Amino acid sequence: MAFGDIYTFGPTFRAENSNTVRHLAEFWMIEPEMAFYDLNDNANLAEELLKYVIGYAIEKCGDDIEFLSQRLLEEEKQKPQLERSEMNLVEKLKFCLDNNFERVTYTEAIAILRESNHNKKKKFQYLINEWGVDLQSEHERYLVEKHFKKPVILTDYPKNIKAFYMRQNDDGKTVRAMDILFPGIGEIVGGSQREERLEKLETRMKEMNIPVEELGWYLDTRRFGACPHAGFGLGFERLVLFVTGMTNIRDVIPFPRTPNNCEF
Repeated sequence: MAFGDIYTFGPTFRAENSNTVRHLAEFWMIEPEMAFYDLNDNANLAEELLKYVIGYAIEKCGDDIEFLSQRLLEEEKQKPQLERSEMNLVEKLKFCLDNNFERVTYTEAIAILRESNHNKKKKFQYLINEWGVDLQSEHERYLVEKHFKKPVILTDYPKNIKAFYMRQNDDGKTVRAMDILFPGIGEIVGGSQREERLEKLETRMKEMNIPVEELGWYLDTRRFGACPHAGFGLGFERLVLFVTGMTNIRDVIPFPRTPNNCEF
């Protein structure tokens, strides 16, 4: 609140037992937080950051990206035709640079997915039948790669699948959350406008059985001088994964920490 715009860049730990090519037990997170930002300002900053980093990599490391693009093409040849990417690495990066990110609410996205041929023909592993379900990577990629054909910023998620500190909308059902979806990997950024209203925050914590006493220090940040604010998290390894075209997140961090593995 005092500095206005701040950020952190450091290790983050996750307790989920996720053994996938997109998850680590410890990863590095870039987390900006801005005073007097609403969700729209937050989305604008995240889009500008992603475009800047990708543009910088293409400008300064063009030869490396061309090499990695060729490497990926060779790797893709080993896969069945249906599993191959429709874009090579350079095309994928330009896809994110050259398009304005499409802004869509969760409710609109659910309607699109439910009515899609993919859903009707049961091509999704997780079928979309009702409002309120958490979207899977296959749904996120469908929106980006098949429907809009541009990166997507999804907003206004159901409050029941999001954290207690996200600002509640007037409809009583959704919160001011956002995810940015990219081709090939799905979600690359997650963030929200935070709930600055003390009474709303306390009510939501009680609804979710979060111990108000233990988080007294957090509530004090609202009690003594709060203002509207927003922020987001960008997983550094997932960004490196996307820009380099690598297919396993364990290959873009020196000492990967994964469930049941602690060699270093």
